[in-house]
Amino acid sequence: MTGRTPTPRGFALALVFTGIVIATTASLAALVTGNHRLMGIAAAGFALQVAGWTLKGRRNGGRA
Repeated sequence: MTGRTPTPRGFALALVFTGIVIATTASLAALVTGNHRLMGIAAAGFALQVAGWTLKGRRNGGRA
């Protein structure tokens, strides 16, 4: 018995993917340049991902 894989859709999906791009880019840039301020931008990207997954969870009534 297999259930559907829970995936975000619409605006939640856009938040998750935007967060992934921002977090990955800023993290790599901070690693390469040694500029620790870029980690703040990466943290914002991680926050966007959390917001996307939270929005997705609310649409499902709290279910995964």
